[in-house]
Amino acid sequence: MSETERSVRMREKILVAARTHFFEHGFEEASMDEIARLAEVAKGSIYRHYPSKGALYMSVLAENGREFFQGAKRFVGDTDDLSTPDRLRKLWSVYLKHWMKHPDAFGIFWAFDNAEILGELPEGLTDNIAENWKRGLEVTQRVLDEGVLRGEILPIDTWKAAQAFWTMANGIIEHDENIRRRKIRGRPFHETYNFSIEMLLRGILVNPDDSLLMQSDSGAAPAPVLDETPS
Repeated sequence: MSETERSVRMREKILVAARTHFFEHGFEEASMDEIARLAEVAKGSIYRHYPSKGALYMSVLAENGREFFQGAKRFVGDTDDLSTPDRLRKLWSVYLKHWMKHPDAFGIFWAFDNAEILGELPEGLTDNIAENWKRGLEVTQRVLDEGVLRGEILPIDTWKAAQAFWTMANGIIEHDENIRRRKIRGRPFHETYNFSIEMLLRGILVNPDDSLLMQSDSGAAPAPVLDETPS
């Protein structure tokens, strides 16, 4: 095995151990000694690859985001035969399912909001993470652009529309993480999430009747798009 291959394998072992430990204990309570033990490497080996605890934490979050958005890109490529509204519904249901299965992945927002706690990071690391999330927005924009060409979406600024979907989805997810906020909502989570997706869709569809908003007998939220929903 070459030196490069050994280095890559060690980085992978460290990331796997760090992901487990960070997501169990959080950044502030995490121990580099424990991560080294889990990875079965010397602590000095970690610092040769990651100059600080904050850099390792951000690298774990960056890898999580990269994996998700690569999957989302493949998903969009496999849904060309669906209508644009259905492609967007499924795309954002995939996003929510990812959050449900990996709630720790949303540590990325905590990290950006608490940069002073993480300490000095390698130059360009946060830019790389932001670039990953930008690529995720570009996946939504691609579906919207194709919808415009199909005549299903109004000729709008699709980048702004992608930002609106992303901001809305993350806002609802973040809101649901607080038990007191859930009481304010007073309705099942999936209803709020799906209803919000439909409201945004209705505003950009050439034919608003393609939205599910008005297809419920009660006039309430449309039937859930998701197979699994949080309570």
